[in-house]
Amino acid sequence: MSTLTRHLASGAAILALSAALGMATVGPAAADTNPTPGLSSQEQQLLKSDTPKTVEIDPATGQILSVEKGSTFRPAISNHNICNSGDGCYYSGRIPYANQGFYGSAGTFTGNWPYRSGWFTGNYTALACWTAACSQTALPPNTSATFSGALVTGTSFRIY
Repeated sequence: MSTLTRHLASGAAILALSAALGMATVGPAAADTNPTPGLSSQEQQLLKSDTPKTVEIDPATGQILSVEKGSTFRPAISNHNICNSGDGCYYSGRIPYANQGFYGSAGTFTGNWPYRSGWFTGNYTALACWTAACSQTALPPNTSATFSGALVTGTSFRIY
């Protein structure tokens, strides 16, 4: 028997003996069964539940510092300087300024887009803001809006 085979066999034997005696193992399996130090009992219950939650993690150690009910993750809205089919779009009203396309998940994308002549919701319910104001309401999918007699500087675009 090679040295490697003997070490593997002895390691497997130790794990089997530990399991038979009910001893705790080290590693990811142990982390699943032990309470997380520093968390309240309510936080530990929430952590183990199926309830949507957000955990704060110490980046240096990986330790969970807190658990809160609800998700604070917000999928990202994205932006590019072209309006593809289905994108929300801030239209350019002057050459050489490009149209600004918005796509993805719910969220707000902020920027500075001068000389906008209007906007389009694309496949989304959306709301646009510019230096003077914001749309008073989110507009439904496939809706075009134009600025009456003026070009504006767009400041944000929100997908709902």
